[in-house]
Amino acid sequence: MISVDGFFCGPNGEIDWHNVDGEFNEFAIKQLTDEVGLLLFGRTTYELMAGYWSSQGAVKDDPIVARLMNNAEKIVFSKSMNKAEWNNTRLVKDIGTEYIRKLKSETGKDIFIFGSGTIVQEFASLGLIDDYRLMVNPVALGIGKPLFKEKTKLKLLTSREFKNGNVLLFYQAKGNKG
Repeated sequence: MISVDGFFCGPNGEIDWHNVDGEFNEFAIKQLTDEVGLLLFGRTTYELMAGYWSSQGAVKDDPIVARLMNNAEKIVFSKSMNKAEWNNTRLVKDIGTEYIRKLKSETGKDIFIFGSGTIVQEFASLGLIDDYRLMVNPVALGIGKPLFKEKTKLKLLTSREFKNGNVLLFYQAKGNKG
């Protein structure tokens, strides 16, 4: 999720501007069911996701997505955490290029990074991102944390419009910066 001006969250980590509805939820369920083999998080996003999706409120309000998120295989990258307690989560202290390439060769489905802008930036700088799926929300924040901090060339593969004004953009990473 990003704003039209390229921020993945507000200056204090706010995501209250995310534009989510039934159509988006149906899309998320299909994506989690059909495409996701492994979820990657940085510490901050992991803590938010684990806190929400393992809660009774999430299980009651959105049981299908909660089940999928809680059962999915996950990795959290954190130097400061000592253990990861969310179901099916491995804690990895450092992003190693060879380790990520090994994961990419082993999984039968896609590896997704949900949120976690810092992790996206680190993976991008190491050339580890094959494609971006950016859900652009119809809001300009004016200030926040940018998803991209350096010039990144992308090739548009396809797009999808949602009735609520969101646009999903599928880009291939070109791998050449500068």
